[in-house]
Amino acid sequence: MMITNSIKYYFVRLLAFLGFYWLFNQVLPDSGNPASTGESMRGLAGFILAVFSVIYLLPLIESGFDSFIIFFASPIFKRRWNKFKSMKRGYYSFIFVITIFVLSFFSEFLINSNALFVKYQGKIRFTLFSFESARTFGMKGYGVPNYRLMKQVYATRNQERKDRLAKGNATDEDKKYQEWGDDWVMLPFYPYGPLESLLDELPCRPPHPPTWAEKAWRQEFFDEKLFEFPAERPADAEIERMFGPEALKLEEIKLYHKMALAGMLSLKPGIEKPAAFQHLLGTDDRGRDVFARMVYGFRTSVSFALVVTFFDYLIGITIGALLGFYGGRFDMIMQRFVEIWSAMPFLYTVMIFAAIMIPNFWMLVVILVMFKWMGMTYYIRGEFLREKSKDYVAAARAIGCTDGAIIFRHILPNALTPVISFAPFAVVANVGSLVSLDFLGFGLPAPTPSWGELLGQGLGNLHKEWLIMSPTLAMFLTLLLVSFIGEAIREAFDPKQYSRLR
Repeated sequence: MMITNSIKYYFVRLLAFLGFYWLFNQVLPDSGNPASTGESMRGLAGFILAVFSVIYLLPLIESGFDSFIIFFASPIFKRRWNKFKSMKRGYYSFIFVITIFVLSFFSEFLINSNALFVKYQGKIRFTLFSFESARTFGMKGYGVPNYRLMKQVYATRNQERKDRLAKGNATDEDKKYQEWGDDWVMLPFYPYGPLESLLDELPCRPPHPPTWAEKAWRQEFFDEKLFEFPAERPADAEIERMFGPEALKLEEIKLYHKMALAGMLSLKPGIEKPAAFQHLLGTDDRGRDVFARMVYGFRTSVSFALVVTFFDYLIGITIGALLGFYGGRFDMIMQRFVEIWSAMPFLYTVMIFAAIMIPNFWMLVVILVMFKWMGMTYYIRGEFLREKSKDYVAAARAIGCTDGAIIFRHILPNALTPVISFAPFAVVANVGSLVSLDFLGFGLPAPTPSWGELLGQGLGNLHKEWLIMSPTLAMFLTLLLVSFIGEAIREAFDPKQYSRLR
């Protein structure tokens, strides 16, 4: 049993070392040349930081997790959880947000321009995460095939093959297909990706309106002169019947405009309007599907907010616990340090980093954590100042518990109420921070799907109202639901609910 526990202990630390090493190599700046001395120094720095984190940081993380386990296993938490479930608005919002967030990690299987599976000449290939040449599947060209077009081509070829077999003039390849079966392409539910430009597939210039918006598309077709105008102006009686007597005074071009918006004109040969639910939110100014970018942007924004909140709380809880537990001169000196650090300008620092190097996900996480950990420090410090004078702390000292055990196993589980209560609001703030940075151009690099980048496009195309309404409504609904969750948690974790001193 001891050997098994020892193996588990070292295995966990090995995984932690690999995880920290990967993380630091993502965060540290890249020299751009793998063979350079700078790259070697980057790897060495990542190795040293990973070793330091495993030795000093990992025990703190494990102690913190133990405190959370004790907190969530307590009877009072179960009562609070029942109280939370009784608040239907917050509870259903919690279930909905968690469900959507989990589903977003399967976006590649649901919303993607790559096919899930392709069957060609009797062989089935999983193509979702591969970059197969078009010629691999019997198509023309050398790049990645357009799987939507390939599906139509396969359907046409299959039908032609069946016709030749029925007429008795089948080729040798047709006879082989009797054994292989038909070729087919299995596409995702929404077969458009967040990075794919659709300029070759859609008429008019981007940004394109949602395909269900008939009037908006008619306006686009009219602006691009894609309607066939009548050879002669309609008779006055016909105009009066269609639009009323006031339309008789309209100029010819304005009359044709009204007729186009009313669906009375035909498109020029070769021009087809997309299907009603082909692009639910239209495309952006580069012809990329907005709905696909919104879904992938949701995953990025919420994942970013959760990671930043986790590390904020990890640092803030640790420092706040030490300040509140030890107090005295240590508390006074560290409090001044926290106040000075809080006064550092956040946006200027981000601008400096963005000017020096290209930001990535983990670099932005580190920058935001550097400036957002101080808030929770004050709450945890206050909780520890209150709790450390209680009898159970004195009893723990009397039986010989170490300071670390008292802090993380005795006091911290009783001081987590503000942590849980403020967590949803911290997530809301961090989502807003990433969206703001992306909007200002200091966030994730292009072409990463981002709500902030879509807001920037909407600001530059105010006459395309769907482009700014989509991310705005998505942000509003997401932050509203998370605020409902925070409201319910705050009510459920209210200390007065379980106090005899009400």
